[in-house]
Amino acid sequence: MIEYKYNKIMMREDIRYLFSDIGNEKIVLNFINSVMKNMNMKTFCKVEILNPFNLSKYINSKESVMDIKCITEDGEIVIIEIQLQGNESFIKRVLFYWASSYSVRLNKNDIYNKLTPVISINILNFRLVKDIDYIHTCYVLKEINYNKILTEDCQLHFIELPKFHSNNYDDLQKEFLSWLKFFKGEDMSVLLKENTIFDEVKEKSESFIHNEPLIDTYRKKEIDEYFQKEMMNIELIKAEEKGGKNKAIFIAKNLKRSGLDNKFISEATGLSLDEIEYL
Repeated sequence: MIEYKYNKIMMREDIRYLFSDIGNEKIVLNFINSVMKNMNMKTFCKVEILNPFNLSKYINSKESVMDIKCITEDGEIVIIEIQLQGNESFIKRVLFYWASSYSVRLNKNDIYNKLTPVISINILNFRLVKDIDYIHTCYVLKEINYNKILTEDCQLHFIELPKFHSNNYDDLQKEFLSWLKFFKGEDMSVLLKENTIFDEVKEKSESFIHNEPLIDTYRKKEIDEYFQKEMMNIELIKAEEKGGKNKAIFIAKNLKRSGLDNKFISEATGLSLDEIEYL
């Protein structure tokens, strides 16, 4: 019998499964609403998962970022991304995916008022916003001088787990706090007392951990990612020693692995589209 144990910092694939497996809509809705409540924003009654968990796709995936996409009863799109490491360049990735998700639902001859809000929720295991110590920040489009929000169509939430400490519990909404504790490895017996949704979370998590083909795949991917990271570190050292174009190629390779558009990579690195296609 496999004993379920929560990682110190979440199992990324476990969260992907929890938030996007068909039948887990109540779980992801509870999390989304906890994020919205923590910012005193509108909550939702139901969500539909647009990219359900698929084992075969997961096995073949090389993505380092796990994303979940949902649609609410009013047509708002909610993207949840989980990123274990990164830096300020991750902001551009978030903007890229927000823009893509915002525009993709509009057909060629549709009018612009058919565009619906896109909410991006990013769970990060690194510090992104250096000069703000609060764990949860939210960015919207607003006028600088008058502090007036231009539109509710763009919301970018960043949840930076390294900023989560016991001394800031009082500033957090109750359900949101329980989810943060879950991500950081709190004992399930504690969470069950704080938020009733964790009865369902516990059941689904145990079904995940007892799915041996899935766990075997997870462990293999974990090993592969470790060695890939080591190789990337070696490549970075070599690229920095040579400088110039070698460093641009290294950056382009990593952006390409993340699934970013070749045109965007070309603009970011100065490499031609043909050079990026060849990588």
